[in-house]
Amino acid sequence: MSTKNLAVTLTVLALPLAALATPTGLNNIPTADTIPHRMLAIQAFSSYGGPNQFGANGPGRPSHWLGFKTGWKFESFPSVNLEWGLDSPIFPGRTGSLLFQTKVGGQPWEKGAFAVGIANVALTDYDRWSDPFTYAMVAHDFGLARLHGGFGFQTDGNTVLLGIDRTWKVFDRNFNLNADLVQTRNQNGWLPSVGAKYDLHKHVVLETWVNFPDRGTVSVIPKINFVLSF
Repeated sequence: MSTKNLAVTLTVLALPLAALATPTGLNNIPTADTIPHRMLAIQAFSSYGGPNQFGANGPGRPSHWLGFKTGWKFESFPSVNLEWGLDSPIFPGRTGSLLFQTKVGGQPWEKGAFAVGIANVALTDYDRWSDPFTYAMVAHDFGLARLHGGFGFQTDGNTVLLGIDRTWKVFDRNFNLNADLVQTRNQNGWLPSVGAKYDLHKHVVLETWVNFPDRGTVSVIPKINFVLSF
């Protein structure tokens, strides 16, 4: 798997940018991709515009997060990849709250992938401001683009998960353009987004995306990923 698949994003639930631990994905959807074996991605990301994750701070008030994720492959199951990680808000609101995510995935056919996972798992009662989000995803690379599809389950937050992306070489490094679509407001609304990722260095992946909700304010999310192996 190339470094472009290490760039990770928030999954959107009932409101744009609902707080979640962030599985490997496009913009607002998880994907069937997983971080490679013994790889670590440390992430810092922010949200500007739109309602923030905690509601009380109002539209336009930015929120900031830190997190990490890592991948593992078991010798007994060489075709299965495991990913897990933790994320926490650092400002404003409930600083220090920890949210857990994990998924397992594989490539059961050529140019295809499948994964099931869970995100937004609170480690304490204090951290629990919304329910866990479980999902299943499939993907296939058709050459012209990769297509992603799946479904996510959460109390009052079920959603179809759709995405498309393609990668080119820019200055000999991966540049990825993508778009995805999720449902919001308990399947009564839609949130499309468009974004880009760039491998600035073998240890640094930059990404950003813009959300265009059918209600509310456009929001922008920049993210930086520091990628290490161990």
